[in-house]
Amino acid sequence: MLRLLRLRLGKLLIGVASVMLAVNIAVLLYGVLARYLIGHSPIWMDELSRYLTISTVLFSAGFVWQIDEHMRVAFLERKLPGKARACLETYLWLVTVLLCGYAAWVSLHYALSLTHFKTLGLGVSKMIPMLSLPVGFTCLTLLSLIQPPWSERPMSETGD
Repeated sequence: MLRLLRLRLGKLLIGVASVMLAVNIAVLLYGVLARYLIGHSPIWMDELSRYLTISTVLFSAGFVWQIDEHMRVAFLERKLPGKARACLETYLWLVTVLLCGYAAWVSLHYALSLTHFKTLGLGVSKMIPMLSLPVGFTCLTLLSLIQPPWSERPMSETGD
């Protein structure tokens, strides 16, 4: 059951991140075309692109962590014998869960504190784009919690 939950949540996150990346590319292309055709790009383009980039990274982080493809230096982990390696992996898992959980909590409070402020280019509440932080960190925390180091971690969970 947890394996199915991990698989579905991971696919959902990477799907949403892929859509956001495609929208970001379309926004950037629109800005470039507008700059060459009209002589200037819309003011909201840079802001929307920035928010989409941040959201894409945070939404894909959980999936990337789940399949163990995130950027890190793992040479020490590979050199350690069985029990020491298990201790290090458990420590890294605890740090990930605690740090991401804390980041989700803090970023939620920060996003909610921006309710009354508007973005300059888009004119929407700053809370809306900033909610990608707590959502992304919460998803990463959940995926970390349901995939402890002592559970199986096959690469085949991606469906490839």
